[in-house]
Amino acid sequence: MENFFQYEELGRGSSSIVYKGRERGTLNYIAIICADKSKRPEITNHVRLCHNLDHPNIVRFYEWYMTSKHLWMIVELCSGGSLESLILDDKGLSEVTVREFGLDVVRGLEHIHKSGIIFSDLTPAKILLDGSGRLKFSNFSRAKAVGDTEDFYVSLSKCDWGTNGDCKETFDAFKKRFQGSPVYTAPEVFQGAETSVASDLWALGCVLYYMYTVFPDSRPSKEFLKLLRGLLQKNPKKRLTWPEIINHPFWTCKRTEENLADCKEKMEKSSQRLTKTAEVPQSRGQADQASNSSVVHSADSQC
Repeated sequence: MENFFQYEELGRGSSSIVYKGRERGTLNYIAIICADKSKRPEITNHVRLCHNLDHPNIVRFYEWYMTSKHLWMIVELCSGGSLESLILDDKGLSEVTVREFGLDVVRGLEHIHKSGIIFSDLTPAKILLDGSGRLKFSNFSRAKAVGDTEDFYVSLSKCDWGTNGDCKETFDAFKKRFQGSPVYTAPEVFQGAETSVASDLWALGCVLYYMYTVFPDSRPSKEFLKLLRGLLQKNPKKRLTWPEIINHPFWTCKRTEENLADCKEKMEKSSQRLTKTAEVPQSRGQADQASNSSVVHSADSQC
């Protein structure tokens, strides 16, 4: 910890505290997580899975330390809070915002799956916002690598042995610590199946649904409903696949806010051209009047 300054507390949970920090000699502000040592299996799992992940929609992991009573992790600072708190504060999100934020979640989750990782516990509380409003996956404590078997849980349980060599809890009880939130759990997992890419995609559908359904007095588009129905198929074999999700019309359909911004930019450029034309002698300005009008019409049609 000698390489970092520790500042004010940013938040706390039942077994961890998050502080704002800064790397010595730089202006790189980071988050310092102080966790109770009883969380060593979860922290160990988080580190083993995400220490090499490098993606704009995943919180960057830097270092971790262990002291006599605590575990310390140094990670990327996300000052915007969680997606969960944002949804509750705003009492739901518009479809335009769901599309924008949903793309962040989709890109992050796709990279996680391409890296051979099943997130296993996808909830809005585990997705954070950085200072610019970009969403990032933050907590891999319940995730697993594709192909992990029960040996995975056995190896992690060894991180929580007592001083006398006896395990503090039975294997079954320990395994329950790695079960995801039931609200976002896929039907097949409830029936005993292991978490998978398909179960993560069910959870993705739940997150998108939750982001939108709290928003009052609004009706979802047909494209959004088709995306939700495709993700929330009870039969995992009938769920959308990654190519179908990435190329779904919901992400590519016309976005009102983007079009308005694009329209404003084009009109400003057209106005600048008109201003320059107005500065030339009157006779030439009259000659170019028809040309200037066509420029404005062209910008309008593209908006």
